[in-house]
Amino acid sequence: MVGWGDRLKGLLQRWNKLPLANKFALSGATITVAAMILSGVLTTTALTEIVLARRGGVVAAVIHHMLADRVQALQSDGETGARATAELDAIMGQQPLSSEFPYLDIWLPDGTILYSNVAGLAGQQIALPPPVQSAFSGQVAVDFTDVSSDDYEHHHLEGAYIEIHFPLRVDGDIVAVAQMREVTTDLEQDLWSLTLSSWVIVMLVATVVMAGLFSIVLEGSRKIERQGRVLSRRLAHSHARAAHHRELKAEAQQASRVVTQLTDKHLRAIGTDLHDGPAQAIGYAVLRLDAIRRLPKAAERNVIVADVEEILGNAATEIRSIAMALVLPDIEELDVSQVVERAIKQHVQRTGAVIAVDSAVEPVHVAPEVAVCVYRFIQEGLNNAFHHGLPDGPTLTAMLHGGLLKLSITNGYVEDPKGTPADHLGIGLYGLRARVQSIGGKFTFVQGDGKTRLEMWLRNV
Repeated sequence: MVGWGDRLKGLLQRWNKLPLANKFALSGATITVAAMILSGVLTTTALTEIVLARRGGVVAAVIHHMLADRVQALQSDGETGARATAELDAIMGQQPLSSEFPYLDIWLPDGTILYSNVAGLAGQQIALPPPVQSAFSGQVAVDFTDVSSDDYEHHHLEGAYIEIHFPLRVDGDIVAVAQMREVTTDLEQDLWSLTLSSWVIVMLVATVVMAGLFSIVLEGSRKIERQGRVLSRRLAHSHARAAHHRELKAEAQQASRVVTQLTDKHLRAIGTDLHDGPAQAIGYAVLRLDAIRRLPKAAERNVIVADVEEILGNAATEIRSIAMALVLPDIEELDVSQVVERAIKQHVQRTGAVIAVDSAVEPVHVAPEVAVCVYRFIQEGLNNAFHHGLPDGPTLTAMLHGGLLKLSITNGYVEDPKGTPADHLGIGLYGLRARVQSIGGKFTFVQGDGKTRLEMWLRNV
């Protein structure tokens, strides 16, 4: 069974899911209706009191002179009192006064009813009702009939009336109080018209205010929703960029590790080359020099000296070859097209290979790391093509346009008889891939159909 707590929680959740404009419409309508009811009740009450007070003042001003002149005569015995009573009966019997004000009582300060057009009440003494007491203090009291009062019971009345109490003055002194009962039909119609018009006015004003505020809140709600959607898209884009940044960071870290590993391998390879090549040759030359000391004949010594000279010459050539592969030429002042030409020229001078060149590179200067990357890419790619490719010669394609730099080296290679693709990556290409990726470029190495293609792309050059 669902409890009140669960229902309240469910309502609260549905409320939180509503748009801001809907929340404002519901809460605003509730508050406005409550305020409209309260305002209508207060307005009706105030209008009723004002109408009753004005009506009582008008009635007291009109009737006072007709009653005050006969109050002293009513207190006289004999023919004077009877004549005054008859005159009041005649006044109260006239139309339309009798239809609007059917009952009249005149009270003395001690509670005696001096006159009443209700038979049998004249001369009786009743406790003064509170409105009559207020009238004896000089005020005009107007209110609806209290059906629970002793006065109402003594008059044997039925229905509700408006009671108007006003003092009767003779020579400025209050000698009695007149109590007139008015039929409420006309007044109720007037009050109903006033109430209806006040409620309609309040409702119209509240509707206009609510409509104006709702239009403002609706526009604000729509703007907030639009901004929320924009922020959601930006957040999603930020998450995507953050993920891409993490991927790039991982690639950079991997490239850094690869570069470190390749540096170590290069150093070991250089050490091995120096040890196994020039160092061995020089060591052998030293041993041959020691043999010269033991030979007595100059001709024999000359043969050994020539052999040592040849060995040291070969070692020096090998050392220069290793140094040439390690040391870059001076390319800092060159533009990209000149860097490409220098790399090709160095390779041709060293190997004598024939290279097909298709270059469409704009003569622009680039950052030093980009120039070094271009030179190393061409150097390593042409070396691989020379050592592992077919003798037909490689094809080099270079293009730089609109900030996009693309280099490609293609050459033929011999298929493995066992169907296994040849592995030309080696240390050099792994290092080259890391170098290209370190400056934000893309690197590919593809083998297939007897062709090897090495490519790199770099944007925003």
